[in-house]
Amino acid sequence: MRILLIMIASMLAACTPASQSAERAGVVLTLHGDIAASNRAAMDPQIEPLFNTFGLEFEQAYVVSGAQLARLAQHDIQVDYPAGGAQRAFRGPLLRDVLALAMPRGDNVVVTALDGYQRDISWQRIEAHDVILATSMDGQPLPMGGFGPAMLVWPRATDRALAGMSDDDWLWGVIAIEITTSP
Repeated sequence: MRILLIMIASMLAACTPASQSAERAGVVLTLHGDIAASNRAAMDPQIEPLFNTFGLEFEQAYVVSGAQLARLAQHDIQVDYPAGGAQRAFRGPLLRDVLALAMPRGDNVVVTALDGYQRDISWQRIEAHDVILATSMDGQPLPMGGFGPAMLVWPRATDRALAGMSDDDWLWGVIAIEITTSP
């Protein structure tokens, strides 16, 4: 009986705000915009100057930790990066699976990188191609200051429709994705 009570108490503790804030401590990505699920409040320009500088304003968002990304089904893409460069082995969840965490309602995404670089990508392209949000390259985590914390990787080596694709939509240092709805 005592063991059962300890197990129940441990499970309840895992659901407490303290464990949720510990999970959020490892946030690597913020999903915002036209979403149905959220787990954080509005952007605060006083403590989030990078978001403020890039104009990333929102009333609610869904933050994703490295641990959450790791729990999603992982996919591998072997591809040249940069285009025409060395073959690299990238690993991470499908971008559409990551976006699904926030229950998106829009049909477009605006991906923002750590340096402010942004790209609009249609939901249709995300669905049509198995683009991943890579968290590792060649078996090593993507580091901050390198391509990390996450990078969009497209399967141009195996998807005929992407043959000859430039690197323009291969954002690295991805920190935020806004889900938008076309007018």
